Amino acid sequence: MKFVVSYPQTNWDYVKFRLNRIILGKDRSNDVFKGLPGGKLELFEHNGELGGIKSLGELHQIKPFGLQYVTGKGLYFITGLPCSEEGVSGDEHIARMNDKGEIDLEIRNPLLTQVRSLRQTERGLLVTASGVDAILEFDLSGELIWSWWATEHGYDQAYGGGTRVVDKNIDHRLKNYPGRLQTTHLNSAIIDPYDNSKILTILFYQKTLIRIDRDSLEHEIVVSGLNGAHHIRPHSKGYMLSNSRNGEALIYDRNFQLIEKVPGTNRFFPVKWVQDAIETPFGTYLIADCNTFKLRERDKKGREKTYNTHMPNRVFQIEPVDESFSFPSNDIH
Repeated sequence: MKFVVSYPQTNWDYVKFRLNRIILGKDRSNDVFKGLPGGKLELFEHNGELGGIKSLGELHQIKPFGLQYVTGKGLYFITGLPCSEEGVSGDEHIARMNDKGEIDLEIRNPLLTQVRSLRQTERGLLVTASGVDAILEFDLSGELIWSWWATEHGYDQAYGGGTRVVDKNIDHRLKNYPGRLQTTHLNSAIIDPYDNSKILTILFYQKTLIRIDRDSLEHEIVVSGLNGAHHIRPHSKGYMLSNSRNGEALIYDRNFQLIEKVPGTNRFFPVKWVQDAIETPFGTYLIADCNTFKLRERDKKGREKTYNTHMPNRVFQIEPVDESFSFPSNDIH
C-alpha cells in the first residue's frame, strides 16, 4: 500500500503561531497565519505489518491541503498561498499531478479561498471553501457547476459576531478571512457513498455533520455534538470522521449511529488533535496525531505503532494512492 500525506505548514514560525494561539491561549481570533508556511507532500509505503511504514520521498508544494488520488488521472490537491492581508492576491488553486509526477492541470477561480477538501464527482471536483463558507463543484475546465452557501441556508452569523453576507461577484482571493469572519468553517465534503443525490459536509463551528440534497439544497443534521471535526470519509461499515479536539476517530453505521471510537493520540497529551484517519487494507487505522507530530497505526486489538513525522511537519490529510504512483525522481528528498 502506498499513501501520500500533506503538510500545509513546514516551518518553525508556524509552530510558534500555533503555540501562541492554542496552547498558550493567545490570539483567540483564529487569525490567518501571515508568514511563509512552506508545505510539502510525502509519499509512503506500507508493507502490511503493524507500523511497517517507510518514506519514499518528499515533494515541496506551497501549503497543500486537501487531496484525492484518482486512478488513471493522478493526485488532485489544493495548493498555493491564501490572501495574507487585504488586497494582496492569494493563489490557492487546484492542481493535478499525474503518475509521472507532472502537473498536467490547474484550476483557478475567484471563489477559491481557504480551500480545505477536494473530492472527485461524476461531473468534476467538489471542494470546501471555508473562507466563503461554501461547497463548490467545478468541472475540469474550471467552470462552477454547483454550489451550496452556508450563509443562504441558516448559517449567516459570523463566529466573531454579526451577520455575514457573501458577495459572489468579487475576487475573494484578495480578501483575508480569519475564522472570526466565517460562519461555519465547513472543511470537508463528500458525495454520500450510499446515496449520490446527497452531499455530506462538516460544519466545524456548529459541531455537526449535515446531509445536503443536491437538487433542493435543503439539509438535515445527521450527527451533532462533535468537537472540532474534520475529514468525513466512507467506511466499510458506514462513515468515519476525525473528532479532532477529542483526539479520536469516530465510526458510524449507514444510519449515522455511532458504533466505535478509535483513540488517536496519547491520552496524557494535554492538547489533543486528530486531523485525519483512514481505514487500511490490513484491518488497521492510520491516524494523524498532529500535535505530537505522529502517524499512529492501531489494530482492532488496540495494539499501536507510531511513525514520527518530526516537528514542524503537521499532517493535514492521508490519501491512499495506486502502487504505480511516484514523485518525479529529481524532486525527491
